[in-house]
Order: sequence, then structure tokens, then C-alpha cells
Amino acid sequence: MTTHSDPNGLFIQGMTDPEVLRQFIQQKFSEAEIQYAYEKMLEDTKALAHTEKIPLLQAFWQVLGQAYAEKAPPLTCKMGCAHCCHTGVSITQLEWDGMQNAARQKGIPLQNLMARSQKSVDRVAKVLASGVDPETVDWHRTVVNQPCPFLDDDDACMIHEDRPLDCRLMVAFREVCASKNLEHAQRGVLVEEAVAPTVIARLQYEQTPRFKRRKFTGMQKLRLIQHWLLNWKNKKSSKKKH
Repeated sequence: MTTHSDPNGLFIQGMTDPEVLRQFIQQKFSEAEIQYAYEKMLEDTKALAHTEKIPLLQAFWQVLGQAYAEKAPPLTCKMGCAHCCHTGVSITQLEWDGMQNAARQKGIPLQNLMARSQKSVDRVAKVLASGVDPETVDWHRTVVNQPCPFLDDDDACMIHEDRPLDCRLMVAFREVCASKNLEHAQRGVLVEEAVAPTVIARLQYEQTPRFKRRKFTGMQKLRLIQHWLLNWKNKKSSKKKH
């Protein structure tokens, strides 16, 4: 299927290769714009976190949200339009930590999330147990059409204010998407989108103890939410044994 765009961004319907989005962003924004946006987002995030005395990731979400509020049209996305919540969501350790904290504060037991999303968790566990190289797996396809573990019975996100970047960048401006084809969803809307993953990677890097740091590459390891839940379960089981 041919991809198409409008002045806002690239419609993701029909987009099967992430390279298409990367090329779109490179054509839309110059290297100078991207570098400036990265430095400014990082600076603004640290300043806001210091002033408001909030975690860096929460500050970053506010900075990103402000960029959308100032530069993008009003979203048509709303509570209950959860078609985009039925695919794989890849997140960093920093994002997972924030989601865990949010769940803890809201009294949401992680074991309940695993139980309600057992089908997709089992799919991920099966692939991990197969011994296949994780880097070669299409993880999103592994859990496609399965609800996010944090999606409640009313099709609302349980931790919406702390949802990860993958979710925040799925936006629609024309209409509410009518199906899992996400016919109105777009990417490549703001230059801030182009640098957001690198900013998060940098924040995680700087919070890593110095003796554990390696050279900063601009990226951090991504895993599906289901994978992080499995890691949490395994760590919990290991602690019980000891």
C-alpha cells in the first residue's frame, strides 16, 4: 500500500518499513533543526525538573506535550478510541521505571496486568524461550491485535499521564481512527518527535551509575511492555527463592 502525507505529517497506514518514516523526517527537517531541537529539549527538560522538583522523565513529557500544544493542530484522539492500543509498544528502561512507579502510585498490581494480557505475554515468552536472536524478531507483529497490558476494560489507559513515547507519538488530527488500520494516525509531525528518542536515551544514560556507563550512542535498548513484565516476574521469583 502506498503511503501518503499532508502538511501535518506522514500517515502510517500502509507504512511497513521504519526507513520510510526516517527518510520523511530527514526531508522535512534539516540537520540544524534536529540538532537544535535535541539540545533545547534536553536543556528545557532538566530546567523544568529542577524547578518543579519532578523526575526528569515527567519533565520531558511536559516539554513534549507543550511542543504539540504550540505547533500541532488539536488532536482528535480521545479516551476510548483505543485502536492504536492493540499493537506492540517498545519502551526503554527509563520509561518502564516511570510506568512501574505510576502503577504503584495508582495501586495497580503488575501481576494483574500480566493476568489480563496473558495471551500476548505468553507469545513473547515463547519467542524468548525459542533461542532466536531477539534482534531479528518482529516484536510488534508478535503481539499485533492484542491489547496493551495497561488498557482497561473501558478502553482507557490506566497510566495515561505516564504513557511511553511510542504511545505519545501516535497522533491523529483529521478524525478518530475507525479501525486498527489507524487510517488517520500520523508520524513525523514535529521536529521534537525526531529527537525525542535520543533525549530519552540521554536522560537514561545520565542516570546510569558512571561505572556502568558505556559510550553514549544516542540509543537505549527497547523492549515490549510484555517483555518488561516478564523480566519483573522473573526478578520477583528470583528474590523469593533467596
